[in-house]
Amino acid sequence: MAKSQIIKDLANGKSSLKTSLKRAKVLMSGLNDKRALTWINNELVGYSSSDKLPDYRLKRGMLTGSYFKGSMATHMKWTAVSIPLGNMPEDTQNQLLTVQFLESVEALQLMLNAANQDGSSLGKQIPADFFPYIAQCNEDPYMMITAAQVKLNSSSIQQILDCVENKLLDTLLILEDAFGPLDELDISITETDIETSNKVVEQIVFNIYDDHSVIIGEKATIKDTTIE
Repeated sequence: MAKSQIIKDLANGKSSLKTSLKRAKVLMSGLNDKRALTWINNELVGYSSSDKLPDYRLKRGMLTGSYFKGSMATHMKWTAVSIPLGNMPEDTQNQLLTVQFLESVEALQLMLNAANQDGSSLGKQIPADFFPYIAQCNEDPYMMITAAQVKLNSSSIQQILDCVENKLLDTLLILEDAFGPLDELDISITETDIETSNKVVEQIVFNIYDDHSVIIGEKATIKDTTIE
């Protein structure tokens, strides 16, 4: 059972995810490893457009919009409906339907609160110059798309926050198991041998980035986790 109040507060919701990440940043700074700190910083301030996003921040949505078939004088119109993708290649579908969430955990929480309060949709707009290609994939020359967007529901953001919280909680449990109570927010490497400390660091990095996104070893490096 966890002894540290920092772990109990995160587990029972008394401490916000942002505050708990800040506390973890102070703790991890004593281990002199940039990989875990990079993850914590990215979750605190958000990712840049050039960063390789972890898989849990990539969400696949549904293409919706409005279109009509026929001429301007005589046509049938569909509004706010699912738009079929026809024979669009799978890799293109992934690029089209995947929404990247770069925002900090605090910004994500605000987005989630707003979506739950007013029912606003989440997702991304599709540029108009992509509309003819979608019609082409449907092999329908009379299909005229007038609006398109990829939509997600609020559970997508909740899943991201839950994933970050779970990774953070596991990280804190690893630290407590190795170094004891964490509430002083201070880890002294001199209290344990270097080999043990290195093993703890690698265990934490493995927990954060998962087995397919990090090479464990003396020269561990973060690998690509972005869906291209």
